[in-house]
Amino acid sequence: MPLPPTNQHAVQGPAVYLAGPDVFRQNGREHGAHLVTDCALAGLNGLYPLDTQLDPQAYATPQAFAAAIAHANMDLIARSQAVIANLSPFRGPNVDDGTAFEIGYAHARGLPIFGYVCTNAPTAPYRDRVKDCGGTLTRITVDHRPTWVDEHGLVVEEFGLPVNLMIATVLYGSGTIFSSAHAAITAAAEHLLAPKKA
Repeated sequence: MPLPPTNQHAVQGPAVYLAGPDVFRQNGREHGAHLVTDCALAGLNGLYPLDTQLDPQAYATPQAFAAAIAHANMDLIARSQAVIANLSPFRGPNVDDGTAFEIGYAHARGLPIFGYVCTNAPTAPYRDRVKDCGGTLTRITVDHRPTWVDEHGLVVEEFGLPVNLMIATVLYGSGTIFSSAHAAITAAAEHLLAPKKA
């Protein structure tokens, strides 16, 4: 039987989708409830991926269940006015794959995206993420320019951004990366609840 949604006491404010790998935490539903509560205190209606009450027994195969989850999450994004995304390193230096997809989907729909990173240095450049995750970087010259490459000989992008440029450049506020979910939620509330100019 599916568990109850995290947003049982949702407010009537603008809906925001809470993207990120937090759903994989062992206490993912509890963590989501804290995020939704933080949204409510800011006047927002937080929509958390685990709010979709899908019964795995209702699907013939795991693949069919996976497709249902994907469509349910996209439906939540379509109901939202913004996305608040956890961009912290996940199983390596990069943003969670599902979160990256959701950011792209939201951006294509014209939604503002408020990203945050839960590390000691949330705005450190991407190469630091690679090193912090155990990667080995070597300085070489490529096309007459000094360039960092990883242990596989692949170039590590160096734009001074903490995440891949395709994500960083679509974030609200000219690529602003917030240092906590709370800070991103606050910024989203300020944007969505600001009086509209005539």
